[in-house]
Amino acid sequence: MVSKQNEELLTNQQAMLFEIYDLYKKFKKNEKISSKSTGKIKKIKPVIEYIVDTNYIDKVQEILLSYSSIWGFVHKSSIKQWITRPKTIHIIGIFNQKKKQEDSNHCNDLIGVMVYGEKPSYLKINYIAVDKKYKDISLGEHYISFLNDRCNELGGHKIYAEVPKSNENGLRFFIKNGFVIEGILKNHTKGNKDLVLMAKYIDGDVSKRR
Repeated sequence: MVSKQNEELLTNQQAMLFEIYDLYKKFKKNEKISSKSTGKIKKIKPVIEYIVDTNYIDKVQEILLSYSSIWGFVHKSSIKQWITRPKTIHIIGIFNQKKKQEDSNHCNDLIGVMVYGEKPSYLKINYIAVDKKYKDISLGEHYISFLNDRCNELGGHKIYAEVPKSNENGLRFFIKNGFVIEGILKNHTKGNKDLVLMAKYIDGDVSKRR
Protein backbone atom coordinates (compact mmCIF):
# COMPACT_ATOMS: atom_id res chain seq x y z
CA MET A 1 0.00 0.00 0.00
CA VAL A 2 1.36 3.42 -0.95
CA SER A 3 1.55 5.84 1.96
CA LYS A 4 -0.01 9.29 1.68
CA GLN A 5 3.46 10.87 1.80
CA ASN A 6 4.77 8.68 -1.05
CA GLU A 7 1.61 9.32 -3.03
CA GLU A 8 2.12 13.09 -2.73
CA LEU A 9 5.77 12.70 -3.74
CA LEU A 10 4.79 10.68 -6.81
CA THR A 11 2.18 13.27 -7.75
CA ASN A 12 4.75 16.07 -7.44
CA GLN A 13 7.23 14.14 -9.58
CA GLN A 14 4.60 13.55 -12.26
CA ALA A 15 3.68 17.23 -12.21
CA MET A 16 7.34 18.18 -12.67
CA LEU A 17 7.72 15.82 -15.63
CA PHE A 18 4.73 17.43 -17.32
CA GLU A 19 6.17 20.87 -16.52
CA ILE A 20 9.53 19.92 -18.06
CA TYR A 21 7.79 18.54 -21.14
CA ASP A 22 5.72 21.70 -21.55
CA LEU A 23 8.82 23.91 -21.23
CA TYR A 24 10.78 21.88 -23.76
CA LYS A 25 7.88 21.86 -26.21
CA LYS A 26 7.38 25.61 -25.81
CA PHE A 27 10.98 26.57 -26.57
CA LYS A 28 11.84 23.92 -29.16
CA LYS A 29 10.81 26.39 -31.85
CA ASN A 30 12.28 29.11 -34.07
CA GLU A 31 15.74 27.54 -34.12
CA LYS A 32 16.99 29.08 -37.36
CA ILE A 33 19.09 32.25 -37.41
CA SER A 34 17.54 34.89 -39.63
CA SER A 35 19.46 35.98 -42.71
CA LYS A 36 19.60 39.47 -41.22
CA SER A 37 21.39 38.19 -38.13
CA THR A 38 23.81 36.06 -40.14
CA GLY A 39 24.80 39.12 -42.17
CA LYS A 40 25.60 41.08 -39.01
CA ILE A 41 27.79 38.25 -37.73
CA LYS A 42 29.91 38.45 -40.88
CA LYS A 43 30.34 42.20 -40.45
CA ILE A 44 31.60 42.18 -36.87
CA LYS A 45 34.23 39.38 -37.20
CA PRO A 46 33.69 37.73 -33.77
CA VAL A 47 36.65 35.99 -32.10
CA ILE A 48 36.45 34.12 -28.78
CA GLU A 49 39.39 34.22 -26.36
CA TYR A 50 40.21 34.06 -22.65
CA ILE A 51 40.16 37.50 -21.01
CA VAL A 52 43.59 38.03 -19.43
CA ASP A 53 43.80 41.84 -19.33
CA THR A 54 42.49 43.55 -16.16
CA ASN A 55 41.75 46.67 -18.22
CA TYR A 56 38.61 44.83 -19.29
CA ILE A 57 37.17 44.62 -15.75
CA ASP A 58 34.86 47.62 -16.14
CA LYS A 59 33.62 46.48 -19.55
CA VAL A 60 33.03 42.93 -18.30
CA GLN A 61 30.99 44.24 -15.38
CA GLU A 62 29.04 46.57 -17.66
CA ILE A 63 28.00 43.68 -19.91
CA LEU A 64 27.16 41.34 -17.02
CA LEU A 65 25.17 43.98 -15.14
CA SER A 66 22.98 44.58 -18.16
CA TYR A 67 21.59 41.12 -17.28
CA SER A 68 21.57 41.64 -13.49
CA SER A 69 17.85 40.91 -13.31
CA ILE A 70 18.71 37.38 -14.51
CA TRP A 71 22.15 36.61 -13.08
CA GLY A 72 22.35 39.05 -10.16
CA PHE A 73 25.05 41.57 -9.24
CA VAL A 74 28.67 40.76 -10.07
CA HIS A 75 31.45 42.52 -8.12
CA LYS A 76 34.60 43.85 -9.77
CA SER A 77 36.70 41.97 -7.20
CA SER A 78 35.24 38.68 -8.46
CA ILE A 79 35.91 39.61 -12.06
CA LYS A 80 39.51 40.54 -11.22
CA GLN A 81 40.04 37.18 -9.53
CA TRP A 82 38.64 35.27 -12.51
CA ILE A 83 41.03 37.14 -14.79
CA THR A 84 44.21 37.10 -12.69
CA ARG A 85 43.90 33.87 -10.69
CA PRO A 86 41.81 31.41 -12.67
CA LYS A 87 41.65 28.00 -11.00
CA THR A 88 38.37 26.23 -11.61
CA ILE A 89 36.56 29.41 -12.74
CA HIS A 90 37.47 31.01 -16.08
CA ILE A 91 36.26 34.01 -18.04
CA ILE A 92 36.18 34.25 -21.81
CA GLY A 93 35.05 37.00 -24.13
CA ILE A 94 33.77 37.50 -27.63
CA PHE A 95 35.80 40.22 -29.34
CA ASN A 96 34.90 42.20 -32.43
CA GLN A 97 38.15 42.30 -34.36
CA LYS A 98 36.72 44.86 -36.80
CA LYS A 99 35.94 47.22 -33.89
CA LYS A 100 39.41 46.68 -32.44
CA GLN A 101 41.00 47.91 -35.65
CA GLU A 102 38.81 51.03 -35.81
CA ASP A 103 38.55 52.17 -32.16
CA SER A 104 41.47 53.52 -30.11
CA ASN A 105 39.78 52.32 -26.91
CA HIS A 106 40.54 48.62 -27.22
CA CYS A 107 38.08 47.65 -24.48
CA ASN A 108 35.23 48.56 -26.81
CA ASP A 109 36.02 45.45 -28.86
CA LEU A 110 34.60 43.23 -26.11
CA ILE A 111 30.99 42.43 -27.01
CA GLY A 112 30.26 39.30 -24.99
CA VAL A 113 31.28 37.58 -21.75
CA MET A 114 30.97 34.08 -20.33
CA VAL A 115 32.12 32.85 -16.92
CA TYR A 116 32.33 29.09 -16.56
CA GLY A 117 33.72 26.46 -14.21
CA GLU A 118 35.73 23.35 -15.03
CA LYS A 119 35.16 20.09 -13.15
CA PRO A 120 36.70 16.68 -13.91
CA SER A 121 33.59 15.39 -15.69
CA TYR A 122 31.68 18.51 -16.72
CA LEU A 123 31.72 22.25 -17.36
CA LYS A 124 29.28 24.62 -15.67
CA ILE A 125 28.14 27.95 -17.12
CA ASN A 126 27.95 30.54 -14.33
CA TYR A 127 27.25 33.69 -16.35
CA ILE A 128 26.66 34.30 -20.03
CA ALA A 129 25.94 37.71 -21.55
CA VAL A 130 26.24 39.67 -24.77
CA ASP A 131 26.41 43.44 -25.20
CA LYS A 132 22.78 44.39 -25.82
CA LYS A 133 23.71 46.16 -29.05
CA TYR A 134 24.55 42.70 -30.44
CA LYS A 135 21.97 40.56 -28.64
CA ASP A 136 20.02 39.72 -31.79
CA ILE A 137 22.84 38.11 -33.75
CA SER A 138 23.26 34.72 -32.05
CA LEU A 139 26.73 35.38 -30.66
CA GLY A 140 25.98 33.01 -27.79
CA GLU A 141 26.44 30.07 -30.14
CA HIS A 142 30.16 30.84 -30.18
CA TYR A 143 30.25 30.15 -26.43
CA ILE A 144 28.62 26.76 -26.83
CA SER A 145 31.01 25.82 -29.64
CA PHE A 146 33.94 26.82 -27.42
CA LEU A 147 32.62 24.73 -24.51
CA ASN A 148 32.02 21.72 -26.76
CA ASP A 149 35.68 21.81 -27.81
CA ARG A 150 36.90 22.44 -24.26
CA CYS A 151 34.83 19.59 -22.86
CA ASN A 152 36.34 17.22 -25.44
CA GLU A 153 39.85 18.45 -24.58
CA LEU A 154 39.30 17.71 -20.88
CA GLY A 155 37.62 14.36 -21.48
CA GLY A 156 34.37 15.57 -19.95
CA HIS A 157 30.92 14.59 -21.11
CA LYS A 158 28.55 17.34 -20.02
CA ILE A 159 27.95 21.10 -20.08
CA TYR A 160 25.69 22.26 -17.28
CA ALA A 161 23.66 25.43 -16.71
CA GLU A 162 21.09 26.73 -14.24
CA VAL A 163 18.54 29.08 -15.79
CA PRO A 164 15.74 31.00 -14.03
CA LYS A 165 12.42 29.72 -15.33
CA SER A 166 11.37 33.33 -15.91
CA ASN A 167 14.26 33.78 -18.37
CA GLU A 168 12.44 32.58 -21.48
CA ASN A 169 15.12 33.84 -23.89
CA GLY A 170 17.74 31.90 -21.93
CA LEU A 171 15.70 28.69 -21.97
CA ARG A 172 15.09 29.06 -25.70
CA PHE A 173 18.81 29.68 -26.31
CA PHE A 174 19.97 26.58 -24.44
CA ILE A 175 17.36 24.27 -25.92
CA LYS A 176 18.20 25.59 -29.39
CA ASN A 177 21.83 24.67 -28.75
CA GLY A 178 21.18 21.06 -27.77
CA PHE A 179 20.54 21.30 -24.01
CA VAL A 180 17.90 19.19 -22.29
CA ILE A 181 15.99 19.97 -19.11
CA GLU A 182 17.09 17.71 -16.27
CA GLY A 183 14.90 19.11 -13.53
CA ILE A 184 13.39 22.15 -11.85
CA LEU A 185 14.32 23.49 -8.43
CA LYS A 186 11.14 24.99 -7.02
CA ASN A 187 11.26 28.34 -5.17
CA HIS A 188 15.05 28.22 -5.30
CA THR A 189 16.18 31.76 -6.20
CA LYS A 190 15.74 35.10 -4.48
CA GLY A 191 12.08 35.94 -4.59
CA ASN A 192 11.23 32.22 -4.48
CA LYS A 193 11.51 31.76 -8.24
CA ASP A 194 12.02 28.40 -9.96
CA LEU A 195 15.41 27.41 -11.40
CA VAL A 196 15.65 25.12 -14.45
CA LEU A 197 18.55 22.65 -14.54
CA MET A 198 19.87 22.15 -18.07
CA ALA A 199 22.59 19.96 -19.57
CA LYS A 200 24.17 19.12 -22.89
CA TYR A 201 25.79 15.70 -23.23
CA ILE A 202 28.82 15.89 -25.47
CA ASP A 203 29.22 12.15 -26.00
CA GLY A 204 25.48 11.48 -26.06
CA ASP A 205 25.74 8.92 -23.24
CA VAL A 206 23.04 9.80 -20.72
CA SER A 207 24.04 6.81 -18.58
CA LYS A 208 26.97 8.92 -17.29
CA ARG A 209 24.77 11.49 -15.58
CA ARG A 210 25.93 12.56 -12.13
